[in-house]
Amino acid sequence: METIGLACLYGLTAMDDLKTKQVRVIEIIIFGILGIMINIIYRPHSLISVLGGVGIGLLTILFSYISKEKIGMGDAYIITVTGLYLGFIDTAVLLWLSSLLAAVTGLVLIRKYDNPKMEIPFVPFLLIAYIIMYLIHILGGIVL
Repeated sequence: METIGLACLYGLTAMDDLKTKQVRVIEIIIFGILGIMINIIYRPHSLISVLGGVGIGLLTILFSYISKEKIGMGDAYIITVTGLYLGFIDTAVLLWLSSLLAAVTGLVLIRKYDNPKMEIPFVPFLLIAYIIMYLIHILGGIVL
């Protein structure tokens, strides 16, 4: 259930992020409510783990504010909602992997276009990282 929810969240918001470099708040709210419902009904993660995952998102919101949105506030809200679905460890792994993918892509694009101020959307990297984590899980890995 959480896999479908996150795949839909990342898919919908990644398209928006690529087109407009913005995400719609209504999508984040809807998937946040679904994440809360999943945790109430199915309890896939402990309360402490969910609070830790949401805490990662809240720290990301703080970082977004302090850095004057070097990482967008919408991205930070999506990471907060991700914590509802994945809990602490998997949210941390997802954020690390997506940041790594974005950094490598950013370096390649900066070198190619010689534009150090280039902005790239972050949600597509969350989607790619989530797919990688899901495939590792299916193949018998330790994440998710």
